[in-house]
Amino acid sequence: MKKWTKVGLIWGAIMFVIMSIIYPLIIGEKITTISILIGVVIWTIGGILFGYLQRKRIENVN
Repeated sequence: MKKWTKVGLIWGAIMFVIMSIIYPLIIGEKITTISILIGVVIWTIGGILFGYLQRKRIENVN
């Protein structure tokens, strides 16, 4: 697995936990199966996109 992919998936996993589990608990919202599944999809795509954009940004700096 490429480094940018790994970085993106880790970022996505952290954001998933914060936004799909911790935040709803703080505001007193129910955590449902559908919200978890949607969160997994969104944050996986977002994480990969984040990792890719970071790779491109670093390539442009060097």
